[in-house]
Amino acid sequence: MQTLNDIYIYPIKSGKAINQPAAKVEEKGLQFDRRYMLIDEQGQFITGRSYPQLTQIQVQFSKQMLIVDAPDMPSLTINPAEFSEQTKNATIWSDSLNAVHCDDAYDHWFSTFLQQKCQLVFCAAQTQRFIKNRETQVSFADGYPLLLINQTSVDQLNARLEKPVTALHFRPNLVINGDFPFVEDSWSRIRIGEVEFEVSKPCSRCLFTNVDPTTGIADINEPLRTLAKFRYYQGNIDFGQNLIPLNEGLIRIGDEIQVLETKGAPFYSSHDDVQEKNKKQLEIHYQGSDLTISGDNQQLLLDQAEQAGINIPYSCRGGKCGRCKVKLIEGEVISLSSQGLTQLEIEQGYILACSCIPVSDISIND
Repeated sequence: MQTLNDIYIYPIKSGKAINQPAAKVEEKGLQFDRRYMLIDEQGQFITGRSYPQLTQIQVQFSKQMLIVDAPDMPSLTINPAEFSEQTKNATIWSDSLNAVHCDDAYDHWFSTFLQQKCQLVFCAAQTQRFIKNRETQVSFADGYPLLLINQTSVDQLNARLEKPVTALHFRPNLVINGDFPFVEDSWSRIRIGEVEFEVSKPCSRCLFTNVDPTTGIADINEPLRTLAKFRYYQGNIDFGQNLIPLNEGLIRIGDEIQVLETKGAPFYSSHDDVQEKNKKQLEIHYQGSDLTISGDNQQLLLDQAEQAGINIPYSCRGGKCGRCKVKLIEGEVISLSSQGLTQLEIEQGYILACSCIPVSDISIND
């Protein structure tokens, strides 16, 4: 029998996980999950991708308040009753929303810890953010209300690694015990406890996966490099499944995973094998630096720029934030994601360097 092993929430986005024996599933995700987030002075969200020390922020609940601790910092009590009435415009990837600004004193605490000026915002009941192309809402999670990880899939990954990782490297909400590794790839709709879920899409992984949740220290390569050897599909390295709840209800550890509908699983391969088989040389011209380099039709544009010593600003490396956008002047690329671009930017010829692959000689500009 396939069962639910663990339930995790992350009250502050990118903070430490809290393990719960049961949880209420709401439209936006698990109750209390990712309802707080840090933003910079421009309103851009801040995560452990850029600040891995965020993973060391620990939260405990005390009545209606949160007790927050972090290394070398005094405890902080967050009291929702003292929140300001002010809202801040916050940006998560390409989504812009109004979030409640908590308190200047909280901002000072987090700014001191990160050594970066920031503000703490709250996802209130009136804060609206919708899943792309859907009418259902999500909190401050990256894109979907819940993330499911199969422990037997983690076990198979660990069989390939010199240093094993835990399911928490992937920041899941639900850890299940599947019948076999990656059985979840074929699920379309499941029931856990009182709740039915749509298994929406695989979760594409980024460098955040390499951050050890116990230390907050990022490994240079693993486990992402090993995942790329057997979980590569259409430009993404996938691990885990994004879920959309179809109703509200209670789930508990030990609940059976009932598979209601299935689908065909993607055919995963090695990133290196795909590159070598189809590799073709081409030229990439960077108008800003008036530099032309030799590239190929296999690597992401951002990776090739970095190898050439050309700085293209980025944040997510997942096609969501839009920070690495550049304008395609000549040539053709395969766009794996345009989520971080507006429709006007797409029409103007902008592409995301982290999510496109040149297929001909190209010329770009910022």
